[in-house]
Amino acid sequence: MKLKNLNLGNIRVLDEDRGVSPVIAVILMVAITVVMAAIVSSWSAGVKAPTTPTTVGMDISRNNDTLTMVITAIDPASSAPLPVVNVTYMNWSGTEFLQNYTLLSNVDVGSSTDFYTQNNTVKPVIITVTFKDGSKKVIYSRIT
Repeated sequence: MKLKNLNLGNIRVLDEDRGVSPVIAVILMVAITVVMAAIVSSWSAGVKAPTTPTTVGMDISRNNDTLTMVITAIDPASSAPLPVVNVTYMNWSGTEFLQNYTLLSNVDVGSSTDFYTQNNTVKPVIITVTFKDGSKKVIYSRIT
């Protein structure tokens, strides 16, 4: 026997087929959608577009106390001119001095410079280029 809208003192029995289940389901679906959107957006923000590495070609030749450096290639060409080319020297005992001495500024293919080893008492150890975006790359390193 089914009771319909009977009033039994303070207890009221209603015959309704609705419940809170659909409301909870909608709230859960919205919450899941928001969480998934947050996960996808944070993942996609972390994915970076592929970049083409910049390469710098050079030729170094020695003539007694003089080293001559010629920039032979800058790839991609849109990276040229390079703002700065630096050198760090060290003496034969291995102590670095004259760090990041500027050899060239606004360097393009064909740029060249001479630098000296002062009667073989010092030697260049690291030649670094600075690119337009501010990043740096070692293009020559020699300790012998």
